Amino acid sequence: MVFIFKSFSIQTLNFFEFFIILLFSILSSFLLISSYDLLSAYLSIEMQALCFYILASFKRNSAFSTEAGLKYFISGAFISCIFLFGASLIYGSLGTLNFNCINLLLSFSFSNEFENLNYFVILGSLCIISTLFFKISAAPFHFWSPDVYEGSPLSSTIIFSILPKIVIFSFLIRWVFSISKTFFLIKELFFIIGILSVIIGALFSLKQKKIKKLIIYSSIAQVGFPISALGSGSYSSYIFIYFFLITYMLTSILVWGHFTIMHKSQKSLNTFFNTSSISLFLSSLSNLFGANKIWSFSFVFIFFSIAGMPPLLGFLSKAFIILGLIESEQLFTAIFLVVISAISVFYYIRIIKIIFFEISSLKRSNNKFMQLVSTTIDFETLIFSILLFLLLLLFIYPSFLLLLSESIAIHLMEI
Repeated sequence: MVFIFKSFSIQTLNFFEFFIILLFSILSSFLLISSYDLLSAYLSIEMQALCFYILASFKRNSAFSTEAGLKYFISGAFISCIFLFGASLIYGSLGTLNFNCINLLLSFSFSNEFENLNYFVILGSLCIISTLFFKISAAPFHFWSPDVYEGSPLSSTIIFSILPKIVIFSFLIRWVFSISKTFFLIKELFFIIGILSVIIGALFSLKQKKIKKLIIYSSIAQVGFPISALGSGSYSSYIFIYFFLITYMLTSILVWGHFTIMHKSQKSLNTFFNTSSISLFLSSLSNLFGANKIWSFSFVFIFFSIAGMPPLLGFLSKAFIILGLIESEQLFTAIFLVVISAISVFYYIRIIKIIFFEISSLKRSNNKFMQLVSTTIDFETLIFSILLFLLLLLFIYPSFLLLLSESIAIHLMEI
């Protein structure tokens, strides 16, 4: 919330309605987590989506923000129809939308004359799962996210990248558990979507020059890991998914927090040189180590944790998911994720190379930029320090985080 408020003030939106809409989106997230039937879930998802449409287009004097809101609205309206279609198929087949009743009815086998109803249930489940994949920007349902995230105000982008993923995964786990009796028929889809998300996120990240788009495509790659774990359908996989999501939340706060501070420095730099460009490129980090060693090592911790390098928490989160896949006899998926993750380390190492070894031709601008960054010592710095310390501490003592993940998983599976 601190960085959302800071980015809100940096971009001088100056509309108090922003935080009212933000609170409504948080309320809809709580309602979605508490939903035990598809109708209430649909209303909660739509309430959250309507808030996000407004937040995406909140910068009314920006054509990019307006375009982002319009793209989000059109694609979101289309995918909502698919959710309703899936819910209608399930209601027509089973006569209920309640998760408990669906789980109970699917535990009985259909008689020969009603055997075709099973196919309608599977088709309806696929429609609902596709909608949820769209909401978390999993490939190939990610087509909307790069443009929407790029065009939205920074404060809105931070909300989009963190809040929906945690909430939608919670609902997705509950839905998978409710159709567990027929889940084995569609579980291969999760492995395919997970692998595809990691591949597309990694390949598109390799050619990005803007920091914001690199973070966006990196998040698409990260989503592939919990989706693949969800395909296992085991109790331990749910625990590992929440372990991964908590780690993802910590690293996302750090990434977007650093990006917010850099954005503030870039705005001050524009005022200093009387320019209007607000885009942050990887070249803006050139030779940052020469101006601020602590800030540079902070980037090393963050990006190495996202890449899954020990001894950081990101390594454990990915290792647990890989081990869970191996226990579920999904050896091919586990090997494939390891190989693609090893390849994706390249673009994180490229950032480190730029920070430590690359000297930009725009030396004057970068020196001023680095000086502005280096003078940023305030409450945000304390938050950075605590979160970076947690990335190390929870790697050494992960039992607390595992117990927390287990308690969340147990609560969500209570239908």
